[in-house]
Amino acid sequence: MSSGTRPGRVATPWHLWVVAGFFLLLYAIGAYDYVQVLLENDSYFDAQGYGPEQVEYFTDYPRLPLFFWTANVASGLAVVVLLVLRSRWAVLAAATATQAQVYLQIITFGFMDRWNVLGVRLAVTDIVVLLLTAAVWLYGRRMRRANVLT
Repeated sequence: MSSGTRPGRVATPWHLWVVAGFFLLLYAIGAYDYVQVLLENDSYFDAQGYGPEQVEYFTDYPRLPLFFWTANVASGLAVVVLLVLRSRWAVLAAATATQAQVYLQIITFGFMDRWNVLGVRLAVTDIVVLLLTAAVWLYGRRMRRANVLT
């Protein structure tokens, strides 16, 4: 048995660190955005190029989408910690982040007119984040089957 491994557990593959690092960057940006919006930081809104309609969109955010946004950001950050710890719970955290992102997009695109209020760039960004989050969930499932996450 090599140093740093337990019976039945394989060595940490290099790509786990790459995935965890990338996901940390992605969700750190998301967490920063989340905090700035909750603080209703005018200089942040100005830096994003938001006009009065976009600022109102975020400052009058309903509770249900806020719940899913919170769950997405918290679960996304938890995925990073759990991947680094090589915990099988990373898979559940990634599934939660993915599900929360799906519900958030259904609500904001379907009922809050997100596409028209925030534009194509943010809509595409939301879809890419959803796809990346789903990909890390699938990655975690694969790592659990490979006995990397225990």
